[in-house]
Amino acid sequence: MYGKMCCLVRVQLALRKPYTCSNNKGLLTLYTKAFSPRTFNSTSALHQSDVNTTRKGRKRFYQDVNVKSIAPPWECLGESIKDNGSSPTPPIDNPISAGVDGTNSSTGISLKKPTVQHMKYILSPSCEDDFKNFNWYCVTLDSRPIKTPLGVTLSVPSENLAMAIASEWNDQIEIISPTQMPLMTMVCTALDQMSVPSIREITIQQLLNYLKNDTTCYWADPTEDRVLYRDQTKRWNDLHSWVSSNDSGGFGVQPTTALGAGEGLIMSRMRKSSKYGKKQAGLPHSDEVLLQAEKFLKKCDGWTLTAMQAITMEAKSFLIGMAVIRGVTSLSSSGYLISGPFAVNTLKAVKASRVEEEFQIKSWGLVEGNHDYDRLNSSIHIHSACVLVSSIVTASSTLNSSNKDC
Repeated sequence: MYGKMCCLVRVQLALRKPYTCSNNKGLLTLYTKAFSPRTFNSTSALHQSDVNTTRKGRKRFYQDVNVKSIAPPWECLGESIKDNGSSPTPPIDNPISAGVDGTNSSTGISLKKPTVQHMKYILSPSCEDDFKNFNWYCVTLDSRPIKTPLGVTLSVPSENLAMAIASEWNDQIEIISPTQMPLMTMVCTALDQMSVPSIREITIQQLLNYLKNDTTCYWADPTEDRVLYRDQTKRWNDLHSWVSSNDSGGFGVQPTTALGAGEGLIMSRMRKSSKYGKKQAGLPHSDEVLLQAEKFLKKCDGWTLTAMQAITMEAKSFLIGMAVIRGVTSLSSSGYLISGPFAVNTLKAVKASRVEEEFQIKSWGLVEGNHDYDRLNSSIHIHSACVLVSSIVTASSTLNSSNKDC
C-alpha cells in the first residue's frame, strides 16, 4: 500500500465512535448523500486570489472537484479527456508520490508501469455475472483528470466509488493528507500495483502466510483464561462454522486451531510442507485448506485483492478478510444474499479482529491517544475496503438488471 489507509475520518472523529451500519450500502450513502450533485465546489469561503494553486508542500492546489465518465484505464494510457467537446484537458499529476517525495524509499512498491494487457485482464471486475462492459468514471480537479502516482489515469468501474473518492479530495481543505484519503490510496494501489503480475503473486503469497498464522486460529485455554476464551467464542464461533461449511463460500473443511500458548508454540514450529516441499512455520493447515485459500485469491480481480489485503493486514486474519469479501460480493440485483458471518454487518468483523486488544483494554485500561485511535483506524480500514468492493459489486448488479430489462 502507498500509505496508511483511513476512511470516514471526519465523520468518525465527529462522532467519537466507530461508524455502524446494518448494511454496507449505508457506507456509500454516507459518502454520497451530502454530495448528490456531481460538482463539488469548495470555493464558497475562498476568493480566487486566496487559492494556492501550487503543489509545493502538498497544499491544496485546486478549486473544483468533479466526476466524469471516461474510458477504462487501459484504453486511456497517455491520453487526456475532453470537457464538453472542448480541447483535450491534460491529466494532473498525483501529488502523492510512488515513493516518499519521489524517491524509491517505499518498501514493497513496484515502480514498473503495468501494461495494457495486464491491466485489462486484472482490473476487469470479476463479479458473479462477469459483465465486462462497465461504465468507468474518473475524478477531476479543475476539469483535469487525476493520475495515479505512476501516471495512470485514475479510472474506476463505479460512479459511487468515484464520488466517494471525489469527496475525499474535496475534504482536503488546506494541506493534502493521504492518510485521510483511504479509497484514493486503495484505488491507486489496485491500478499501479495489483495490475503488475509479479506484485500480484507476491501479494497472494503474503496473504497465504497470514492464513498460516491466523489470529482466529489461536484460542486461549479456557482452564487458564476463561474470560478471553469466552470473548473469542463469542466473536469467532460463527466465523469458523462458516469456514468449515461448503454451501456458503467456506472451505468445507475446518482449519487447524491451537488451544493455549503452549500448544500454539508447538504447532506453529518449522516443519516440512507436503504442498510446497520445504520447511515452513505456522499452523499445519491441511492441503485442502491451503488450496481453497489460494484458489479464492487467484479468482480475485485487482480491486478485490486490494481490499482483501487491507482487511487481512488490519485484522491479522486471512479468515476474517475472506469472510468480509465473501459477504460483500454476495450482493445481487435483488439485494443481499446472506453469505458469511459478516454479510450484513461489517462492524462484527471489526470486533472479531480486536478480541485480544479489547481484552487487554478491559484488563489494564485504555490509553488515550493510542488505543482509541487503534479502534478508529481498525474500523476505518475494514469499512473503507468494504466500500471499495461493494460499490463495484453494486455497479455490476445494476448493470445486470438494466441489461435484463432491455
